[in-house]
Amino acid sequence: MIRTPRPTIAALAVSCTLLVGCGSAPVLGVLLPTSGSARTYGESIESGMRLALAEARSQQQLPPGFEVYWADTGSEPERAVRELRSLVSEHDVKLVLGGATSAEAKALVPALDELEIVCLSPSASAPGLAATSRHLYRLYPSDELEGDTAGRFLLDRLGKEKVVLYVGDSEYTRGIEPEFRKRYEQTLGGTVAGRVELTNDDWRERSETALRACQCDAVYIIAYAEPTLEVLRHLRDIGFKGRVVTTSAFYSSRIVQEAGELAEDVMFPLPPFDRTSDKEPILGFVTRYMDTYQRAPDVFAAHGYDAMRLAIHVLGLASPPETPEIRKALSFGVTEFTGVTGPILFDDYGDVKHYPKMFIVHGDQVLSYQRYMQAERQRILRQVQELLVVGPTPTPSAGGGAR
Repeated sequence: MIRTPRPTIAALAVSCTLLVGCGSAPVLGVLLPTSGSARTYGESIESGMRLALAEARSQQQLPPGFEVYWADTGSEPERAVRELRSLVSEHDVKLVLGGATSAEAKALVPALDELEIVCLSPSASAPGLAATSRHLYRLYPSDELEGDTAGRFLLDRLGKEKVVLYVGDSEYTRGIEPEFRKRYEQTLGGTVAGRVELTNDDWRERSETALRACQCDAVYIIAYAEPTLEVLRHLRDIGFKGRVVTTSAFYSSRIVQEAGELAEDVMFPLPPFDRTSDKEPILGFVTRYMDTYQRAPDVFAAHGYDAMRLAIHVLGLASPPETPEIRKALSFGVTEFTGVTGPILFDDYGDVKHYPKMFIVHGDQVLSYQRYMQAERQRILRQVQELLVVGPTPTPSAGGGAR
């Protein structure tokens, strides 16, 4: 019997390299809600991803053999799981960009662990989410940080010791409210004088009752963009003139545009992406995005852009592009990766190390609150200086006339 000698380890290594990791190819899957209730966010995220992909392709930065497959979750967690399984079984996907909402990301976790596929979420934000699986990483700060930031801002910066809450019913809102209360009530001593559940049919009547009873001049809306817009319309209709703070979910270009004057002076925490910045890489990204889509990017487009750029980078580092190497690249290979949302670095649980900052809608622009206040101080200073130079307008004397 003729025996064929086994190849040496060196020969195996060479053949694996030639075959791109012994048959492995850098295949990326994308799971986004481009239809259904969360489509506004999915469409923004996708626009950023496609821009990053086009740039990498034009600059010849795609890893050899790179492929990408797209799937619509329909904003349904169960469908997201089905689409994930299809991407893996039909296309041998190695890394997934998905879990745009916290509900979808939570639903994906068991399947990720079963299939041993890594998922990079551009926007899921439920507290503790990344810690539930070693296969899940996320680029968006946790809701606990957003709730904490809003609580500190309302009391420390705005001086509002009483507030009425308007609360939706979702994984997102359930993650933010406890962290807000922990900071605003327990730590700082503020008072939640009323709580209006937006799922109640009579929430508008309850709102008027709560605002009259406490005479509050500040509200905090904890909801997705569409319900927030309904609350803003309601507050306008009843003549509310106080401060309005809401969540980062409100910052969708379509929603802010649709809101128009309703959004004026509305404030919310956001990850550190300021599209008005004149610094790179933000300036270049905003310019290219506007040239491509004829509109300004929102925070979700920015996270989609960074997610795609990071995925391409990681699949280029991972050799072979299999789960252990992908996880290693995400954990240790992106220490100097600069995104438009800030430097990207993950902690031991897979959470990005970003802290939200406050932003405000002013004159159809979404501005950093710090930058807005600096501009206001400069404007007031100019007015004072003009008065000092010109002097007050003289008042004509009574009965005076030419002599």
